[in-house]
Amino acid sequence: MLTTEGTWEYDHFIHQDSLLFAELGSSVIIPCSHSDDYINTVLWYKHSVGKKPLLIAYSEHGSGSVTYQNGFNNTNRYFIRSEPDSFNLTIVHLEEYDFVTYYCAVSFLNMITFGEGTILLHKESDGMRRTTVLQQPVSDRLHSGDSVTLQCSVISQICAGEYRVYWFRHSSGHSDPGIIYTHDNRSDQCMERSESSSSTQSCVYSLSQTELTPSDAGIYYCAVATCGKIHLGNGTKLIIEDLVIWNSITLVLATLNIMTMIVIITLLIVIHKIHIRDALNQPINQWKQIMDIDTLHQEDTRVIYTQRIMR
Repeated sequence: MLTTEGTWEYDHFIHQDSLLFAELGSSVIIPCSHSDDYINTVLWYKHSVGKKPLLIAYSEHGSGSVTYQNGFNNTNRYFIRSEPDSFNLTIVHLEEYDFVTYYCAVSFLNMITFGEGTILLHKESDGMRRTTVLQQPVSDRLHSGDSVTLQCSVISQICAGEYRVYWFRHSSGHSDPGIIYTHDNRSDQCMERSESSSSTQSCVYSLSQTELTPSDAGIYYCAVATCGKIHLGNGTKLIIEDLVIWNSITLVLATLNIMTMIVIITLLIVIHKIHIRDALNQPINQWKQIMDIDTLHQEDTRVIYTQRIMR
C-alpha cells in the first residue's frame, strides 16, 4: 500500500517452528509459511554459529521454480517445495554440520524480512545416547505471585572440554527461544559413577522463579552442552492464571448485579406505593362524585321551586 508520504507499508507474516529434532542420517522437513501479499522473492538461509548466513536458495514468488546457490544443488540433500503460501525446506541424510539454524525470508522492493529461525537439534538414537536430560512436569496450578522451582536431571558421560547448562523459555508470543539462565560449571550436586565402558555423572540443576506473572508462562527447556554436543530436555510447561484480572472482573460483575437488584427493589417499592395511594384515593373520589350529584339535584329542585313561586 502506497502512503501519502510515498513510502510502502505492508503487513505480512513469516512462521517457522522454533525447534526441530532429528537423528543423524535421517531426513527432516523445515516448514516456512508466509503471507501471499507484497512478496517478490522467498529465500532460505543457513546460519552456523560464528559464520555469516549462507543463502541456500530463492524463488520468485508465484513462479514455482527454485534457484539454488552456494553449491547446495550439488549435494542432492537439500530440496525446497515452493507453494503460494509456503516454502518448505527438506534435508535428507543429515550430517553433523546440518544441525544449525535456518532462516526463511521474504523480499519486497529490495527489502528483506527474516523469520524467527528454526534451530535444528541433534536427537540421539537410543543406541547412541550417552547423555540424558530429564525434566519433571509441574503438577500444581500456578497463579500470579506464586513461586516455582524447575528441576533438570542430567546423566552424561564425563569428558574433557566445555560443560554448560542452559535454561531457556519458549512462549507463544515469541517464536525465538530466549536464554534466561546459564550454569557455567558442573554443579556441586553431581555424583560420579563408573561403568564397565566409561565413567558417567548424574547431576541435578534447578531454576527458581518467584513473583510469577502471566508473561512468565511458556515451555522451559534445560539444555546441556557436553562432549561437543548440545542435549535438550523434554521441557516443562508453565501455565499461569492471572487471578488479579479475574478477581477484578468478578468484582465488577458482582457490583453490577447488586446495583441492578437495588434498582429493581426501588422500582417495586415505588410501584407498590403508587398502587396504595390510588387505592386510598378511590373512595374519596367516589364520595366527592356523590356529593356533587346531590348538590346538583338540590340546585335543580331549588330552581323549579323558585319558578313556581314566581308564577
